[in-house]
Amino acid sequence: MNDTSRRGPFDLTGKVALVTGSTMGLGEATARVLAAQGAHLIISSRKQEQCDAVAASMREAGLSAEGRACHIGRMEDIEAMYRHIDERHGRIDILVNNAVLSPWRSIEDTDPGIFTKAVEVDLRGYWYMSVEAARRMKTHGGGSIVNIASVAALHPDRMLGLYSTLKTALIGMSRAFALEFGKEQVRVNTVLPGLFQTKLADAYDEEAKARISNRAALGRLGRPEEIGYAVAYLCSPAGAYVTGASLVVDGGLTIASM
Repeated sequence: MNDTSRRGPFDLTGKVALVTGSTMGLGEATARVLAAQGAHLIISSRKQEQCDAVAASMREAGLSAEGRACHIGRMEDIEAMYRHIDERHGRIDILVNNAVLSPWRSIEDTDPGIFTKAVEVDLRGYWYMSVEAARRMKTHGGGSIVNIASVAALHPDRMLGLYSTLKTALIGMSRAFALEFGKEQVRVNTVLPGLFQTKLADAYDEEAKARISNRAALGRLGRPEEIGYAVAYLCSPAGAYVTGASLVVDGGLTIASM
């Protein structure tokens, strides 16, 4: 019996994982799921105090975590994050790109300033976080990168035109990275969440949330930890032959009539 069989196909013991935007919502839930499977988590968002608070609460629950602020829209922050990882851990095994800027406005009202900021976070940030992770992963036998997109990549939302556009681009980015780094055993996948019980869902009023819930095949909004379970699969030995994939996790919303 090999080590994977003995420890289980979802075990992440000894892995160093970074989840961006992990002080709330889907990012925090994902970080907690990965830590529960044995990974050491780097909790990251723009504000250090929030990172420290979440990491401390995880340690109180018996999980392994540290807080490290990083604004992925700033190249200097990305460089500082990876210097920290090199100095403290010497490796990174899992990167979950989750931090996001989601402007709520019409296409006509999307001015060049907000367009640039969204691209810097939602595409450039994901790109260079992934570049730096992949460079390190390929020297340590591989790793897993998961980019959190949205079902809006498949079915654009009104008032979220720019967000939807960049999430569509993210699918292409993941596939390109998966192809280029595959021989080094660096796997890159995309998860496309539907509507979950998070702060982002608060942009919809109760009537709209009920309408979306009723349209989904399962008849409800998602629970944040359910994205964590999907990510854990893609990052674990159970997902070792999965790369370049786009996993829709939406309770059957996109198979319903839109």
